[in-house]
Formats: sequence, structure tokens, C-alpha cells
Amino acid sequence: MKKNPLIFIYGLGLSAVAGFVVVLFYVLQSFLIEFFWHEDVEAFSRPIINAVILLVIGVVIFLTRKHFGQLPRNFSNVMAEIRRTGTADYRILPLQMVIPAIILVSGTSLGPEATLVSSTVLYGIWIGDKLRYVEANFEQLKALSWKMILRVLLTPHQYLVHREDSPEHRGIFLNKKVTKVIYFLNGILWFTIVYNLFDEPSLIIRIGESNWHYSELGWMLLILLVSYAIGHLYLKAMIEIRKIIQSRFFHEIALVAFGGIAIYVASLLAPEILFSGQHNFHLFTMDWAGHSATYLMIISFAKLLLIAIVLNTGWVGGDIFPVLFSATVQGLAVSQWLPNLDRTFIMVMIAMGVGSAVLESPLLVGSLMAIMFAPINLLPFVIFATILLMVVKSLQRRYTKYAPTVFDQIGDWMRSLKLFGNKS
Repeated sequence: MKKNPLIFIYGLGLSAVAGFVVVLFYVLQSFLIEFFWHEDVEAFSRPIINAVILLVIGVVIFLTRKHFGQLPRNFSNVMAEIRRTGTADYRILPLQMVIPAIILVSGTSLGPEATLVSSTVLYGIWIGDKLRYVEANFEQLKALSWKMILRVLLTPHQYLVHREDSPEHRGIFLNKKVTKVIYFLNGILWFTIVYNLFDEPSLIIRIGESNWHYSELGWMLLILLVSYAIGHLYLKAMIEIRKIIQSRFFHEIALVAFGGIAIYVASLLAPEILFSGQHNFHLFTMDWAGHSATYLMIISFAKLLLIAIVLNTGWVGGDIFPVLFSATVQGLAVSQWLPNLDRTFIMVMIAMGVGSAVLESPLLVGSLMAIMFAPINLLPFVIFATILLMVVKSLQRRYTKYAPTVFDQIGDWMRSLKLFGNKS
């Protein structure tokens, strides 16, 4: 077989390994959360267990930040490093699979997506470096014994050629977009296969059924724009909370301790706001449908407050699913004030408006709502709402000065595939 097909097949193997390892992180954090937070624990011992869990994890966060920096690595920082140097340091990837899984056991109100996204990008850089080595040394490898060839191909931390260190081998065939897409989809395929083998709960959770009527479409524009504007108020409030935290806490221990105390208080007073909320969307059609609008609003505000605190005190994780969950809770609350309109329609539109503003990415929010949460018969409206909010955001950026915030740390994750290709 010729050189390029062999390297391409090897790349498929590497992307499968990446998908396999990433899903192991997801399974690990799910297992640890279930193990330490199972419902069989006696109510009187739960506060003590929570305190011990948070104390241990707080120590882990402090030590890892001191020696390795923030884990998981911030997506925006990773992409900035790639733009600046053409590569990124992926040596901490094993720790990035384990430490965030431990942190999420705390109930930090954040999710695993920060690790999933930044790790996917870092594994993409690693795949490019392995392929560059094989491409640059292909003839020499052909002369080696099969044992030595396997050693080169299967040793993850050796036999690497960085893009900037090998100008003549910068592109290989990875400059072809179709190859990048195939590798990306192959990783997702293996992620899905292993995910299902571990019998994990489905990531697709439709939030009820919608029986919308044409008369309700007139409300769509108003709901979207108002919720988008309110979402910006939330974002500004969360930024102010960050500023307050940064101006009050100057020592790493105090910072981590404050975040841990906030999580502990939440675990006692409002355990509903712990964790990402990703697998709790079914509550909107069951238990939470009977709660009052006031209760739901308080829960939503409390979750946004906890997100703002933990994101800025070292208890790092993904904010996408938590923000969407909080926004959808608000949608459920507002639907009680508009009883003549379809409840699920209102929930989806408000979740998209608020979520797009707080996460600063209508395309990301619209994609997730369409794929994972919105009822199938609302997909045309989700698409229309996504386009509309993208136009609004474009106009907003044109006429206002944009300042990046910590809440765009994950950003539009779909950019990562394009940026990785440009640098491979």
C-alpha cells in the first residue's frame, strides 16, 4: 500500500483512540458522581459526607493548580496558544482526564463539556504531531522490524514532530478539509460506541412535546429579543460577581475555599442546582412542571449565581449545559405566566434567548437545542431563532465594543475543527 493511504489509516486509528479516551473521562466522572452521591445515603450523614468530599477536592484543586495550572485547560487559552505557536502543550492530557472528573464530583454546578472540548482540540494537535513523525520518517520506518514499528506507532509521548519544527512536513494531507472531518467524525463514532457499551444515559433528552399553534408565532420575536436582552443583564451581573471575587480574594487557598463553601451551602439548601443539569431536563415534563413560577425563578437565579462563583474560584468545568438548564428553568417559569401559550414552545425560545446571551454563541445554543433538547416539531423554529439571534449578535458586535469574558471560555466549539485544520 502507498504512503499516504497508510498514514491516513493510522490517523483513523489515532482518532479512534482519542474518542475512546475522551469517553473514558465522561464515564469516569459519571461513575464517581453516582458513587459518592447515591441516594441511599442517610439524610443526617449527607452534610458530613458533602463537607468531606468538598474538603478533599478543594485540596486536589489547590495542589494541581499550583503545580500544573488550571485543569481542564481553558479552551480559549488553548486556541490562543495554537494561533501564537502553531501547536499546544498536550503533555497534561492524562491529568486533564482525571482531575476534572474528580472536581465534578463536588457537585460544582458545572459540566464535563469544558474537558471534552479542550481535550478534543489537544488530541487533534497530538494526532497531527504523530502523523508528521510517521510522514517524515516513513522510509526509515519501513526498514525497521515490526516490533520497532509498533513501538513507534503506539508510544503516545514519543516519536512526535511538531508543526513548527518541520516546515517541510507541516501540512501532510491534513490540509484537506475532508480528512479533518473524517477524523473528527471517526472520533465521535468511537465515543458513541464506547458510550453505549457503558450503558450511559442518552445525551438526547427532549423536553416534552409541543402542540404549538400559528397564533403563537407572533410571540416568538418578542420572547426571543426580550430573553436575549435579559440574558445580557445576567451576563453583566456574572461579570460583576467575577470582579468582586477578584477584588476580595488574593490567595489561592481563600479563593478555592470560598468556592467550596458556596457549593456546600447549595448542597444543603438547593441540591437541585448542583452538577450540570444535563441529565435533568426530563424534570421539565415531570416533577418540576408542578412547581410555582417563583420557586423556579429562584432556582434559576441561584444556579447562575453558583456558576459565576465556581467558574472564578478554581472549581472549573463546563458552563454550557448548566446555563442552558438554568435558562430552560426560567422558560418553564415564564410559561406559567402565559398559560394560553404552548409551554414547551416558550421554554425553548427563552432558553435560546437567555442561553445565547450568557454563552455569547447563538449557533452553539441553537445547535444543542436542535440536536439534544427541543421537540422535533419545533426544529424549524429553533433554526429560525438561531439565525435571527446570530444576526442580532452580528449587529451588536458591529455597533458595540466587544470585550471577551471568562464566560466565553468554551465559545463556539465548532470553530475548533476549523482552527485545528488551519494549524495542522
